Amino acid sequence: GDNWARGKAVPVELMEAGEGKTDAEKAVKRISVNDLLDMRLDYLSAPTSWEADDETKPPPAVLWDSDTRLTDIEESSKAPRIGGDVSRVEKNKRKGGKPNANDTAPALEDCVPLQVNNETRWKAKVMDGKEAEEAEPAESSEDVLQQAKLILNKLSLTKFDKLSDDFINCGIGRDVECLTGAVSLIVNYAQEQQHFAAMYAGLCLKLANTPMEGIDEGSKKGKKFKKILLTRCQTEFETDAATKIKEATKGITNEEEIEYHSVLLKKQYLGHMRFIGELYKGDLISIKIMLFCLPALLKGDSEDTLDEVDEEKVECFSKLMTVIGSSLEQQSEAMRSVGKSDAAESLADCWRIVEIMAGRRKEKGPKVTNRMKFMLQDLLEMKSKGWVTRRKEETAKTLDQIHKEVEKEERATARRSSSSASLRGMSNKSIRRGASSGDVRQMDKASKPKVDQDGFVSVAPSKGGFNRSASTNAMPRSQSEGFQKYTTRGSTSGKPDGGSRRPSQSKFAVLNESGPRSSKKGSSSKADEKAAPVVEEKKPEEKPKTNYLTPDKCGDKAKNILKEYFTGGDTDDAVLSIHELVGAGADGSVERGTKVVESAVLLLLEMKAEHIDKFLVVYLRCAKEKKIEGESFVLGLNDPLEFLNDVAIDAPLAIPHLASIVAALVKADIIPFSFLLNSPEYFRTDQNAADFGAKVLKKIGGDATTSEDYIEVIEKLMTDEDKAKHSSAGDLITEA
Repeated sequence: GDNWARGKAVPVELMEAGEGKTDAEKAVKRISVNDLLDMRLDYLSAPTSWEADDETKPPPAVLWDSDTRLTDIEESSKAPRIGGDVSRVEKNKRKGGKPNANDTAPALEDCVPLQVNNETRWKAKVMDGKEAEEAEPAESSEDVLQQAKLILNKLSLTKFDKLSDDFINCGIGRDVECLTGAVSLIVNYAQEQQHFAAMYAGLCLKLANTPMEGIDEGSKKGKKFKKILLTRCQTEFETDAATKIKEATKGITNEEEIEYHSVLLKKQYLGHMRFIGELYKGDLISIKIMLFCLPALLKGDSEDTLDEVDEEKVECFSKLMTVIGSSLEQQSEAMRSVGKSDAAESLADCWRIVEIMAGRRKEKGPKVTNRMKFMLQDLLEMKSKGWVTRRKEETAKTLDQIHKEVEKEERATARRSSSSASLRGMSNKSIRRGASSGDVRQMDKASKPKVDQDGFVSVAPSKGGFNRSASTNAMPRSQSEGFQKYTTRGSTSGKPDGGSRRPSQSKFAVLNESGPRSSKKGSSSKADEKAAPVVEEKKPEEKPKTNYLTPDKCGDKAKNILKEYFTGGDTDDAVLSIHELVGAGADGSVERGTKVVESAVLLLLEMKAEHIDKFLVVYLRCAKEKKIEGESFVLGLNDPLEFLNDVAIDAPLAIPHLASIVAALVKADIIPFSFLLNSPEYFRTDQNAADFGAKVLKKIGGDATTSEDYIEVIEKLMTDEDKAKHSSAGDLITEA
């Protein structure tokens, strides 16, 4: 019995034949372990060798040979089994507790595998990747359009190539019905997602260039698709927003819901105009169709009432021209150059109506609200500036573009913070000033009074502190002489070269003076010797030191000087004022000059070309007369170069203005052209520095564009992207 206790060594009874330490153990007849396992696991009958009543027979706890053995096993297997932590349940039983009823589980024999019915189970309508490779076209047009819609939901610029191929291959080109439904899906998505209008136009262009068997006739690839697309776009264009709103809100009485549908449909109509513009830019719509649509947007609902227009359509005209204005004007001018002037004349008529609405022409014409008037004025301003928007418009971007922009903004933020910190450090430098001897706050304590041999008390002068003679030195000569005349007793200070006064001005000071009044009984020769007047040497007058403004204040002052000069000021006065601000040659003149140049240039980037010329008159003269150091010009151009693209968003002429300024300074030999190589890193890496340098060379003119030194600088400024677009620096200069 003890041999079967848990944790003991292998009992003798379980040893195989021939095992054991002694001869007696080795001679014992043994049962194989496999026989025991078969008995315990498979419930087989006991080995025949156990029938004999001998030593090989196991203990009663192991041998189970009752007549009801099989019946008991079957009943126990059908009884509910205890699941969960069996050891915990048994432990509770030993302590007298009850097993947890929630731990019960069905019998293992009652557990049946899940039966899957492939005919009735739910299946996704979109096939997975493995099935799509071997799948045949969907059975119905509804399934095809459903799959096409799911692909459009995932379409983005990042995955455009892959998903657009999936869209084309999903079966939309098998018949006209599927193709028409696919076109409707694209148009609807483009209307609702204005920022992705260019992407959906690109998808249409790809579909137009893809041959579709059974639809395209002969070699005319994409003709059927273009016809379906133009028909749908025309239908949407001719159905105005008011009609759509009326149909969408039919039967709706809630005002908020009606307003919701109205705003939504108006946005979709504007989105459709933008989509049409993107299709025109992709050559899917001809200029003839565009010139038919544009005048229609500027007319009223009725041709008889010319004074009334649909402002929603006018807004659509503005949105459409924002997209296609530049391309439309270039194409119309190209057609005029070959003798086809109809497009240019039609476009000119549209602009004439727009100018009347915007209040630029004093002619009879349609009238609009102020909101629409300002919108058209912005459109005309954008047209006059080469179709450059005032603010950078947000468009759809790939993930790589977003990551690059984030990195660019982080670098710009870091550089702005470092630049502002350095400028604050310059402005906070202490300016040395001459100490005022009359400042009583710096007055030292008087030393201990002394008593002379005659018993009189004399107060010693303060060390570096306040005294009358010192304070009068700080006054103008005329004032100090008059002051001494009426305050000095018994002295001849009225004369310019008179003797100096004693430091002490007490009532007893006259006793120490020379002359008859100084004679007194009991006075000794030593007292007379002490009373002799002391003549001080006259110190040379120091030149007063100018206290200049801080660099930041110099920059603000320079802007005011230029503004005054632009309104008709005198050049000599402006140059003199700049000179007084900078103080060339004095301490801190470079920092002050840097701020004077920087503030002026940043101001001019948002002004007109005539102001650039006036600025150059003043500052070139200051440079030639050495009133501003050349180093100040180089440092003062750093911030304008670094923030050039940011300024150009609101001031489109900022880049040509700065190019003109740099060209004039280089041409006058004030700064070297190679200073661009040491410009801020953000400008050199992210702001088309090579293109800017090429513009500067064209502004300089002459042999500048062919100079080897200048071309070498442009080559060093070229980024990898520039080298991919241009084969050499000369090509970049030519195309700039």
